[in-house]
Parts: sequence; structure tokens; C-alpha cells
Amino acid sequence: MRVLFPLSLVFLQFFASCSFLSSKPQSYADLDSEQMDKLNKEALIIASQRLEQMVIQAKNNPQSVNYLSSDLFLKANMSLLEGDFATASVLFKYVSDLAPDDGFVQKKYAISLIRVGNLEEAQLVLEKLYSSGKEEKVGMILAGVYTGLDKEDKAGSLYKDLLAVNPKNEDACIFLSKSFAVAKDMTKAYQYLNKCAKNNPKSGIYDYYMGKMSIDQNKLDQAISYFKKSNQKQPELSQSVSALGFMYEDREQFDAAIKLYEKHLTLTPGDAPILSRMVQILFTREKYHEVIPYAERLSDLEPDNLNLKVKLGVLYTDAKKFPEAISVFKDLLAAAPESDKILYYLGAIHQEMKEFQESIEYFNQIPSSSGLYTDSSVQMANMLSTLAQAEFDSQEESKLQKQFLGFVNKKIEEHKDLRVEFTVVKSGFYEGTGQYKKAMEAMMVVQDEKSFSTQHKYYLANLYEKEHKFEESTNLIMGIIEKEPKNAHAWNFLGYSMVVRGNEMDRAFEFIQTALKISPDDGYIRDSLGWYYFKRGDIKKAQAELTFALSKVPDDIEILKHLATVHAELKDFKKAKSYLETALKHVRFTTERQEIMVSLEQLETDRLPASGKMD
Repeated sequence: MRVLFPLSLVFLQFFASCSFLSSKPQSYADLDSEQMDKLNKEALIIASQRLEQMVIQAKNNPQSVNYLSSDLFLKANMSLLEGDFATASVLFKYVSDLAPDDGFVQKKYAISLIRVGNLEEAQLVLEKLYSSGKEEKVGMILAGVYTGLDKEDKAGSLYKDLLAVNPKNEDACIFLSKSFAVAKDMTKAYQYLNKCAKNNPKSGIYDYYMGKMSIDQNKLDQAISYFKKSNQKQPELSQSVSALGFMYEDREQFDAAIKLYEKHLTLTPGDAPILSRMVQILFTREKYHEVIPYAERLSDLEPDNLNLKVKLGVLYTDAKKFPEAISVFKDLLAAAPESDKILYYLGAIHQEMKEFQESIEYFNQIPSSSGLYTDSSVQMANMLSTLAQAEFDSQEESKLQKQFLGFVNKKIEEHKDLRVEFTVVKSGFYEGTGQYKKAMEAMMVVQDEKSFSTQHKYYLANLYEKEHKFEESTNLIMGIIEKEPKNAHAWNFLGYSMVVRGNEMDRAFEFIQTALKISPDDGYIRDSLGWYYFKRGDIKKAQAELTFALSKVPDDIEILKHLATVHAELKDFKKAKSYLETALKHVRFTTERQEIMVSLEQLETDRLPASGKMD
């Protein structure tokens, strides 16, 4: 904690006795707070004694009086500004003694006494000063002192006198009404505020305080009425906007609150408390695009508000303003270089931008102790897999492939509880590069793990299908159905597999119908039904079912490919092409891309007239 050295200690160096100075410690920094307080009190006593002698001597010489009073006033005022009120009160006391008729000095002296809690002495000074000139500011300070001394009658009487002279004195009216409210005389409290409101019709502050009193009385509808009236009279008054907005929010009238804040911020765009309310309400209402300009403005006003910067970064990310989001999070990272959340945000943004190397660099800095470590590691594995697939060479293992397999195998060994998750990523790489047997074998290794879920079983069954191990696939799915007879996806898997193989079509239809009874609007099941109809040659029914399926799962590659095939069969090559091009946007694996590109080339060949084809 920083130690303050009052000016009394410094001032003493100019006139305290040598014996005192020689006994002080060589370094004030060596003192604890109690020692410093004791030294300060001793210093003030010695300074006071010495000042009293100097004032007595100076009074015999007008020139000395002017010099000393000016010098002491400057030092006292500096003490006041520095927050050293004890020193200020001592110095002003002697300045006041040297200039008893100077109202400005007397006022400063009274304020210094108030600052140190000496209200009784301040009262005497202020009463004498007020009686000589009836200055309004002095009267307000004196009334405040009366209140502090629990002399409510005197305070009320003085406020009334001040209002009689200046009916537009806001503070006098408000403090007087508060005194009545404290005394439970609400009739008079409202009476004075209403009277002041009539005298100053453009001010909304009186209605605001009547609203506050209404809340204290639990008259909430009345409070809202007063706050509205205050806002109508003085739209830029922040207090009434804040109070009214809070009541709207408390009643879940969020649109009304937003409209109120929006209007206010048009008039006073730099009102930080209202900006903060606006950002919070828009954020919680998930109006992310609308909140951004307000969050930006608030961030400019509060550059050190790190929580707000995080929120702004998230908003930029949600709005896909990635460069702005990166800029915000980099600033935050400079302030908190070890923050796992900020590192994760930066990694996720670069991942979204397909800047995988930059993303991996940030994810890699997240420590293993972080709750985000697991997910960041999985994301790194996925990105390394994507990079390795892009450079896959069936003849020679690439550098990226070695890096990916080394990374994922290390994670499998290091984290036993995450073996399945990382194995799925590893299998995905093999599947994406057409190495189905390796993908299948990798999943088979972990199928007895506790975390091997139903979804993992579906994946393994799908790999069995690609390796033509249909018996194994069927047994695995039947095992799911035995435990979950109402599992629509399991029934659908069996039915669709049979349709693709082209055998036992009646049984396949039976399985798909069973799935439909459980989940009639499931897009994947309707896709299976559509493909069944296509295989049976009923193109119109196939088209209808597949179109419905796509409406439920608009980005599914298989459904898009099926629709392309159906439209090609109908000779609608343009439509077929559009479905394949859409599917191309959603591919995950290199093999998928290659398969769709082949289909597009075949489509171009099929659409050419016979005379245009080469023999």
C-alpha cells in the first residue's frame, strides 16, 4: 500500500526544532501505518504550536500578516487538494485567524473542518459567515452540517429560508423533501417537490425523486408514472432513464427498456451507465448485431474494462467480423498473456477462418490444467488431420501426415480417458483418405472402452459397411436395437444399408417403416425411404421424399447427392448440377470431394447430345 506523507511533515522541515528532526527515522518508507499516524499527529501538534507563535508575531506587522497568510493559504489549499485534510484544517485555522473578515478563507476553513469530521467547529464558523452575508452556497453547506449533527429542525428551517429566496434551488428542495421523508411525513415531502416542480417546469429531477419515494412506499405503478414524467420533461436526465429502464427490465418489458435507452443514447451518446445497461440487455436478449455499436462505444469510454472487451470480441466473432475479433482478443492477450479463454477464442477464430497453423499455435499454448485443454487438443487433431489429408500421398507418408499421426497417437497414450475421442479423429483421417480398413481397425481397438457410445457404434458399423463386413455391421446395430428397441436411427441404419446393397428390399422397407413410425419427420429416415423408392424405380415418390428430407437436413451431402441422381434420371441436368455443387461446399474428406467431382464430370458427359460425344 502507498504511504502518504502529509504536508505537515514536509512543512515541519522548515521550522521545527533541530532536536525533533534529528530524532525522526531516516526513511519514512520504513514505518508501518501506526507509526506513520503517530508521527503525523506529533508533527501536527508541533506545527500547530510553532504556527501559533508565528501568527502572534506576524500580527504586529501588516506586511508580515499578508505574507504569512498568503503562504499558509497556499500550503493549506495544497493539503486540501492532496486529501490531507488534517494538515489543511490546522493551516486554515491560522489563516482564518490572520484574515477573520475574508469570507473565502472562512469557507475554506469550514470545509477543511468538515473533512476531518469536526462538524461542531464548522457549524460555528459557517453560522458566523452566513449571518454576515446570507450567501446561498454557505447556507447549503451549513444546512448539511446541521443534518450531520442530527439537527433536522434547523436544517429544515434553513432549507425553507433558502427556497424562499431562490425557489429554483434544486438541492435545497430535494434535501428538504428528504428530511420530511426520513421523518415519515410523506405528504410534506411530496408537497415541496411538487411545488419546486411547478417553479422549475423544465427540470425532471423533482419527479425523479418523487418516483424514488414511491418505490420506497412500494407504489411501483406510481413510481413508473413519475419517472416517465421526469423523462418527458428532461430526456437527458440519466437518473430517471436508469430508474425507469430498471423497472421495465424487472417487469420483463425488455422492448420498452431498449426503446427508452436507445432514445436517451441518441441525446447523450456518452452516458456510460446507460450504455452499459443497453449492452447488457441486448446481449442477454441475443440481439448480437444490434449490440455491437453500443459495445464499441462503451469500450472506448472504458478502455480498461477487460470483461467488456471479452464480450465485444465474442460479439465480433458471432457477427463473423473476424479481423475485429482478433484485434480485440490480441489486446486482451497482451494484458493477460496466460489466459486460457483468450487463447481458446483466438484459436477458434483462426480455425473458423481456415487459418489452421495460426489456430494450432494458439491452442497449443493452453495448459493441460485448463478445462479447455481437451477440446483444444481435439480441435488441433482435427485441423492437423485436414492439413494432412490435403497433402495425402498413398505412395509416401508426408511430413504433415507424420505430424498428425504422431500428435494423435501421443494424445491417445497420454490421456486414457480421451482415447476414443482421439481415435475417432484418427479414423476420420483414414476414412477421408480412403483407407477404410485402417479406419475400421482403429475403432475396433477402442470399442470396449466405457466412453464408446452409440454414436461411435454407428460410425464403426458404417466402416464395416465400407469394408463389406455386413454381418459385423448388422450384429453391431442389432445390439443397439436389443437395448433400445425404440431407436429409430438404428432401424433406419439397417434398412438403408440393405437398400444400398440392393438385397432384401422388402425387409429393408419394413425396417425403414419401423423407423418412420418412431420418428416420422426425421430427414435422414425420409432420405432412406426416398432412396428405397428410387431403387424400386418410383422416381416421383423418390423425388418427393428426398425433397422433404433436404428441408429437414439442408446440408447433408448424401441427401444432396441422392437428389442430384434423381434429377439426372429426370434429365434435369441443371438441377442435378446445382445439388452436386451444393454438396461440394459441405465436404469434409478428400474422398468425398473426389467422388462428387467425378459425378459432376459424368453429369456433363450425360447431358451432351449423342452427336457431341466422342466415339
